[in-house]
Amino acid sequence: MKKSGKHITMKNKSIKRLLFGVVMSALLLSACSKSDKATDDTQNVAANKVTEEDSKEAEGKSDGKIEKVVAISKSNAELWLLAGGELVATTDDAMELEGLSSDTQSLGDMTKVSLEAVVALEPDLIICFSTEPSQKALGEAAEEAGIKVFYTDIDDFADYDKALKELTELTGREDLYNKNSGDVKKDIDDIIAKVPEKNTGKKYLLLHVSATKSKVEKNDYFASEILNNLGLENAAGDDSAFNELSLEAVVAEDPDYIFVVVRGDEDKALSSFDELFTGKAAWESLSAVKNGNYYILDKDLFGLKPNARWAESYKQAYDLLYGK
Repeated sequence: MKKSGKHITMKNKSIKRLLFGVVMSALLLSACSKSDKATDDTQNVAANKVTEEDSKEAEGKSDGKIEKVVAISKSNAELWLLAGGELVATTDDAMELEGLSSDTQSLGDMTKVSLEAVVALEPDLIICFSTEPSQKALGEAAEEAGIKVFYTDIDDFADYDKALKELTELTGREDLYNKNSGDVKKDIDDIIAKVPEKNTGKKYLLLHVSATKSKVEKNDYFASEILNNLGLENAAGDDSAFNELSLEAVVAEDPDYIFVVVRGDEDKALSSFDELFTGKAAWESLSAVKNGNYYILDKDLFGLKPNARWAESYKQAYDLLYGK
Protein backbone atom coordinates (compact mmCIF):
# COMPACT_ATOMS: atom_id res chain seq x y z
CA MET A 1 0.00 0.00 0.00
CA LYS A 2 1.08 3.53 -0.57
CA LYS A 3 1.49 5.47 2.60
CA SER A 4 0.52 8.95 3.55
CA GLY A 5 3.20 11.24 4.75
CA LYS A 6 4.50 14.71 4.88
CA HIS A 7 7.02 16.41 2.73
CA ILE A 8 8.00 19.65 4.35
CA THR A 9 10.12 22.52 3.06
CA MET A 10 10.95 24.93 5.88
CA LYS A 11 10.42 28.66 5.47
CA ASN A 12 12.20 31.00 7.91
CA LYS A 13 9.76 33.83 8.37
CA SER A 14 11.89 35.46 11.07
CA ILE A 15 14.67 36.73 8.78
CA LYS A 16 13.05 40.05 7.98
CA ARG A 17 12.15 40.60 11.64
CA LEU A 18 15.68 39.86 12.77
CA LEU A 19 17.14 42.23 10.16
CA PHE A 20 14.71 44.92 11.31
CA GLY A 21 15.87 44.43 14.90
CA VAL A 22 19.51 44.74 13.93
CA VAL A 23 18.91 47.95 11.98
CA MET A 24 16.86 49.50 14.79
CA SER A 25 19.52 48.62 17.34
CA ALA A 26 22.22 50.17 15.19
CA LEU A 27 20.25 53.41 14.77
CA LEU A 28 19.55 53.72 18.47
CA LEU A 29 23.14 53.03 19.41
CA SER A 30 24.27 55.66 16.92
CA ALA A 31 21.93 58.19 18.49
CA CYS A 32 23.27 57.35 21.91
CA SER A 33 26.82 58.27 20.92
CA LYS A 34 25.71 61.85 20.22
CA SER A 35 24.14 62.48 23.63
CA ASP A 36 25.50 63.04 27.14
CA LYS A 37 26.23 60.11 29.41
CA ALA A 38 22.87 60.20 31.21
CA THR A 39 21.02 60.26 27.91
CA ASP A 40 23.38 57.58 26.57
CA ASP A 41 22.45 55.29 29.47
CA THR A 42 18.71 55.81 28.95
CA GLN A 43 18.85 55.26 25.24
CA ASN A 44 21.13 52.25 25.57
CA VAL A 45 18.54 50.66 27.88
CA ALA A 46 15.85 51.41 25.29
CA ALA A 47 18.00 49.98 22.50
CA ASN A 48 18.66 46.82 24.48
CA LYS A 49 14.94 46.47 25.21
CA VAL A 50 13.98 46.79 21.54
CA THR A 51 16.60 44.25 20.53
CA GLU A 52 15.56 41.76 23.21
CA GLU A 53 11.83 41.99 22.46
CA ASP A 54 12.42 41.74 18.73
CA SER A 55 14.62 38.69 19.15
CA LYS A 56 11.99 37.00 21.28
CA GLU A 57 9.33 37.68 18.66
CA ALA A 58 11.58 36.39 15.90
CA GLU A 59 12.36 33.29 17.94
CA GLY A 60 8.64 32.65 18.42
CA LYS A 61 8.00 32.88 14.69
CA SER A 62 10.84 30.54 13.80
CA ASP A 63 9.67 27.73 16.07
CA GLY A 64 7.68 26.14 13.25
CA LYS A 65 4.26 26.89 14.74
CA ILE A 66 1.48 26.24 12.24
CA GLU A 67 -1.24 28.91 12.34
CA LYS A 68 -2.49 29.54 8.79
CA VAL A 69 -3.45 26.32 7.01
CA VAL A 70 -5.01 25.65 3.59
CA ALA A 71 -6.54 22.23 2.82
CA ILE A 72 -7.29 21.13 -0.73
CA SER A 73 -10.36 18.81 -0.66
CA LYS A 74 -13.00 17.89 1.91
CA SER A 75 -11.04 14.86 3.10
CA ASN A 76 -7.87 16.85 3.79
CA ALA A 77 -9.82 19.65 5.44
CA GLU A 78 -11.54 17.18 7.73
CA LEU A 79 -8.21 15.58 8.64
CA TRP A 80 -6.83 18.92 9.84
CA LEU A 81 -10.00 19.70 11.81
CA LEU A 82 -9.84 16.26 13.43
CA ALA A 83 -6.25 17.06 14.44
CA GLY A 84 -7.48 20.17 16.25
CA GLY A 85 -6.45 22.73 13.65
CA GLU A 86 -8.22 25.63 11.98
CA LEU A 87 -8.36 26.55 8.30
CA VAL A 88 -7.96 29.91 6.59
CA ALA A 89 -9.16 28.40 3.31
CA THR A 90 -10.35 25.17 1.71
CA THR A 91 -12.28 23.98 -1.35
CA ASP A 92 -16.00 24.18 -2.15
CA ASP A 93 -16.68 20.54 -1.28
CA ALA A 94 -15.49 21.13 2.30
CA MET A 95 -17.33 24.36 3.11
CA GLU A 96 -20.12 22.62 5.03
CA LEU A 97 -17.82 20.67 7.36
CA GLU A 98 -18.69 20.84 11.03
CA GLY A 99 -16.13 22.86 12.97
CA LEU A 100 -15.15 25.09 10.06
CA SER A 101 -14.75 28.76 10.98
CA SER A 102 -17.08 31.33 9.43
CA ASP A 103 -13.93 33.17 8.34
CA THR A 104 -12.67 30.24 6.25
CA GLN A 105 -12.42 31.23 2.59
CA SER A 106 -13.44 29.06 -0.36
CA LEU A 107 -10.87 28.30 -3.07
CA GLY A 108 -13.41 26.82 -5.49
CA ASP A 109 -13.26 23.43 -7.18
CA MET A 110 -10.64 21.12 -5.67
CA THR A 111 -9.18 20.36 -9.11
CA LYS A 112 -8.89 24.00 -10.14
CA VAL A 113 -7.35 25.77 -7.15
CA SER A 114 -5.26 28.80 -8.10
CA LEU A 115 -1.69 28.86 -6.83
CA GLU A 116 -1.83 32.66 -6.77
CA ALA A 117 -4.92 32.58 -4.54
CA VAL A 118 -3.21 30.18 -2.14
CA VAL A 119 0.08 32.10 -1.98
CA ALA A 120 -1.81 35.36 -1.39
CA LEU A 121 -3.09 33.88 1.89
CA GLU A 122 0.53 33.44 3.10
CA PRO A 123 -0.19 30.01 4.62
CA ASP A 124 2.15 28.19 6.98
CA LEU A 125 0.98 24.84 5.60
CA ILE A 126 -0.91 23.38 2.63
CA ILE A 127 -2.51 19.92 2.86
CA CYS A 128 -3.17 18.18 -0.46
CA PHE A 129 -3.26 14.81 -2.21
CA SER A 130 -0.06 13.40 -3.65
CA THR A 131 -2.02 11.23 -6.07
CA GLU A 132 -4.23 13.91 -7.68
CA PRO A 133 -2.21 15.53 -10.51
CA SER A 134 -3.50 19.09 -10.15
CA GLN A 135 -2.98 19.04 -6.39
CA LYS A 136 0.48 17.50 -6.65
CA ALA A 137 1.46 20.22 -9.13
CA LEU A 138 0.10 22.93 -6.84
CA GLY A 139 1.98 21.46 -3.89
CA GLU A 140 5.28 21.34 -5.75
CA ALA A 141 4.85 24.95 -6.92
CA ALA A 142 4.05 26.01 -3.35
CA GLU A 143 7.19 24.31 -2.10
CA GLU A 144 9.19 26.27 -4.66
CA ALA A 145 7.63 29.40 -3.10
CA GLY A 146 8.88 28.29 0.32
CA ILE A 147 5.59 27.05 1.76
CA LYS A 148 5.31 23.86 3.79
CA VAL A 149 3.27 21.10 2.14
CA PHE A 150 1.79 17.98 3.74
CA TYR A 151 0.89 15.32 1.16
CA THR A 152 -1.75 12.68 1.84
CA ASP A 153 -2.28 9.34 0.07
CA ILE A 154 -4.78 7.29 2.06
CA ASP A 155 -5.61 3.81 0.78
CA ASP A 156 -6.43 2.16 4.10
CA PHE A 157 -6.90 2.78 7.83
CA ALA A 158 -3.16 2.51 8.48
CA ASP A 159 -2.56 5.41 6.08
CA TYR A 160 -5.22 7.48 7.85
CA ASP A 161 -3.71 6.63 11.24
CA LYS A 162 -0.24 7.72 10.11
CA ALA A 163 -1.47 10.98 8.60
CA LEU A 164 -3.52 11.90 11.67
CA LYS A 165 -0.59 11.05 13.95
CA GLU A 166 1.70 13.44 12.07
CA LEU A 167 -0.91 16.22 11.95
CA THR A 168 -1.69 15.98 15.66
CA GLU A 169 2.04 16.24 16.32
CA LEU A 170 1.88 19.62 14.55
CA THR A 171 -1.13 20.76 16.59
CA GLY A 172 0.05 19.22 19.85
CA ARG A 173 -3.28 17.40 20.28
CA GLU A 174 -2.36 13.82 21.16
CA ASP A 175 -5.77 13.52 22.82
CA LEU A 176 -7.46 13.96 19.45
CA TYR A 177 -5.21 11.33 17.88
CA ASN A 178 -6.28 8.88 20.59
CA LYS A 179 -9.95 9.78 20.13
CA ASN A 180 -10.10 9.90 16.33
CA SER A 181 -7.78 7.01 15.55
CA GLY A 182 -6.92 4.93 18.61
CA ASP A 183 -10.52 4.49 19.72
CA VAL A 184 -11.66 3.97 16.12
CA LYS A 185 -9.08 1.20 15.69
CA LYS A 186 -10.46 -0.61 18.74
CA ASP A 187 -13.98 -0.48 17.29
CA ILE A 188 -12.72 -1.84 13.95
CA ASP A 189 -10.90 -4.70 15.65
CA ASP A 190 -14.08 -5.60 17.58
CA ILE A 191 -16.08 -5.76 14.32
CA ILE A 192 -13.48 -7.88 12.52
CA ALA A 193 -13.32 -10.28 15.48
CA LYS A 194 -17.03 -11.06 15.00
CA VAL A 195 -16.65 -12.25 11.38
CA PRO A 196 -17.84 -15.88 11.21
CA GLU A 197 -15.13 -18.08 9.71
CA LYS A 198 -17.63 -20.31 7.90
CA ASN A 199 -18.75 -17.39 5.73
CA THR A 200 -15.31 -16.23 4.64
CA GLY A 201 -13.86 -16.63 1.16
CA LYS A 202 -16.87 -15.54 -0.88
CA LYS A 203 -16.06 -13.31 -3.84
CA TYR A 204 -17.21 -9.77 -4.53
CA LEU A 205 -16.90 -7.00 -7.08
CA LEU A 206 -16.75 -3.36 -5.99
CA LEU A 207 -17.81 -0.98 -8.74
CA HIS A 208 -17.53 2.79 -9.02
CA VAL A 209 -20.18 4.18 -11.33
CA SER A 210 -20.73 7.66 -12.76
CA ALA A 211 -22.71 9.22 -15.58
CA THR A 212 -19.78 8.75 -17.95
CA LYS A 213 -17.88 5.68 -16.78
CA SER A 214 -18.01 2.59 -14.58
CA LYS A 215 -14.93 0.84 -13.24
CA VAL A 216 -14.08 -2.02 -10.93
CA GLU A 217 -11.96 -1.37 -7.86
CA LYS A 218 -9.03 -3.62 -7.12
CA ASN A 219 -7.29 -4.14 -3.79
CA ASP A 220 -5.63 -0.73 -3.67
CA TYR A 221 -8.93 1.01 -2.90
CA PHE A 222 -9.73 1.62 0.79
CA ALA A 223 -13.24 0.10 0.64
CA SER A 224 -11.75 -3.08 -0.84
CA GLU A 225 -9.59 -3.42 2.25
CA ILE A 226 -12.70 -3.15 4.42
CA LEU A 227 -14.47 -5.93 2.53
CA ASN A 228 -11.30 -8.07 2.50
CA ASN A 229 -10.94 -7.68 6.27
CA LEU A 230 -14.54 -8.81 6.69
CA GLY A 231 -13.79 -12.16 5.11
CA LEU A 232 -14.52 -11.59 1.42
CA GLU A 233 -12.21 -12.00 -1.56
CA ASN A 234 -11.98 -9.41 -4.32
CA ALA A 235 -12.87 -11.19 -7.59
CA ALA A 236 -11.03 -8.48 -9.51
CA GLY A 237 -7.90 -8.45 -7.37
CA ASP A 238 -5.20 -7.45 -9.80
CA ASP A 239 -6.84 -9.32 -12.68
CA SER A 240 -6.25 -7.46 -15.94
CA ALA A 241 -9.56 -8.82 -17.26
CA PHE A 242 -11.28 -6.09 -15.29
CA ASN A 243 -9.14 -3.21 -16.49
CA GLU A 244 -12.03 -2.40 -18.83
CA LEU A 245 -15.25 -3.25 -17.04
CA SER A 246 -17.84 -5.12 -19.11
CA LEU A 247 -21.00 -7.06 -18.39
CA GLU A 248 -19.40 -10.08 -20.03
CA ALA A 249 -16.52 -10.01 -17.56
CA VAL A 250 -18.90 -9.72 -14.60
CA VAL A 251 -21.02 -12.64 -15.84
CA ALA A 252 -17.92 -14.76 -16.39
CA GLU A 253 -16.77 -14.15 -12.81
CA ASP A 254 -20.29 -14.41 -11.31
CA PRO A 255 -19.35 -12.97 -7.87
CA ASP A 256 -21.26 -13.74 -4.66
CA TYR A 257 -21.60 -10.03 -3.89
CA ILE A 258 -21.69 -6.85 -5.96
CA PHE A 259 -21.18 -3.47 -4.31
CA VAL A 260 -21.63 -0.14 -6.07
CA VAL A 261 -20.37 3.31 -5.06
CA VAL A 262 -21.81 6.26 -6.98
CA ARG A 263 -19.73 9.23 -8.13
CA GLY A 264 -21.22 12.58 -9.07
CA ASP A 265 -24.94 12.93 -9.73
CA GLU A 266 -26.55 9.77 -8.38
CA ASP A 267 -29.57 9.73 -10.69
CA LYS A 268 -27.47 10.21 -13.82
CA ALA A 269 -24.88 7.67 -12.67
CA LEU A 270 -27.42 4.94 -11.91
CA SER A 271 -29.31 5.65 -15.14
CA SER A 272 -26.13 5.13 -17.13
CA PHE A 273 -25.27 2.01 -15.13
CA ASP A 274 -28.74 0.61 -15.75
CA GLU A 275 -28.39 1.14 -19.49
CA LEU A 276 -25.10 -0.75 -19.64
CA PHE A 277 -25.50 -3.34 -16.87
CA THR A 278 -28.54 -3.67 -14.60
CA GLY A 279 -31.02 -3.26 -17.44
CA LYS A 280 -29.67 -6.25 -19.32
CA ALA A 281 -31.11 -9.76 -19.04
CA ALA A 282 -27.68 -11.22 -18.26
CA TRP A 283 -27.50 -9.08 -15.11
CA GLU A 284 -30.47 -10.91 -13.63
CA SER A 285 -28.65 -14.22 -14.05
CA LEU A 286 -25.87 -13.21 -11.66
CA SER A 287 -25.67 -15.08 -8.34
CA ALA A 288 -25.29 -11.83 -6.39
CA VAL A 289 -28.46 -10.42 -7.93
CA LYS A 290 -30.54 -13.61 -7.55
CA ASN A 291 -29.50 -13.97 -3.89
CA GLY A 292 -30.17 -10.32 -3.00
CA ASN A 293 -26.48 -9.49 -2.54
CA TYR A 294 -26.32 -6.46 -4.81
CA TYR A 295 -25.84 -3.27 -2.75
CA ILE A 296 -25.40 0.46 -3.37
CA LEU A 297 -23.05 1.70 -0.65
CA ASP A 298 -23.12 5.01 1.21
CA LYS A 299 -20.98 7.50 -0.72
CA ASP A 300 -19.80 9.26 2.45
CA LEU A 301 -18.49 6.03 3.94
CA PHE A 302 -17.21 4.19 0.87
CA GLY A 303 -16.73 6.87 -1.80
CA LEU A 304 -15.01 9.52 0.33
CA LYS A 305 -12.28 8.73 2.84
CA PRO A 306 -14.23 8.09 6.07
CA ASN A 307 -11.52 9.47 8.40
CA ALA A 308 -12.91 9.34 11.97
CA ARG A 309 -15.94 7.39 10.64
CA TRP A 310 -13.83 4.42 9.52
CA ALA A 311 -15.46 2.12 12.07
CA GLU A 312 -18.89 3.17 10.73
CA SER A 313 -17.83 1.96 7.29
CA TYR A 314 -16.82 -1.39 8.76
CA LYS A 315 -20.08 -1.68 10.70
CA GLN A 316 -22.27 -0.89 7.68
CA ALA A 317 -20.45 -3.48 5.55
CA TYR A 318 -20.59 -6.05 8.37
CA ASP A 319 -24.33 -5.54 8.79
CA LEU A 320 -24.91 -6.07 5.07
CA LEU A 321 -22.87 -9.27 5.07
CA TYR A 322 -23.78 -10.88 8.37
CA GLY A 323 -26.80 -9.04 9.75
CA LYS A 324 -27.01 -6.72 12.74
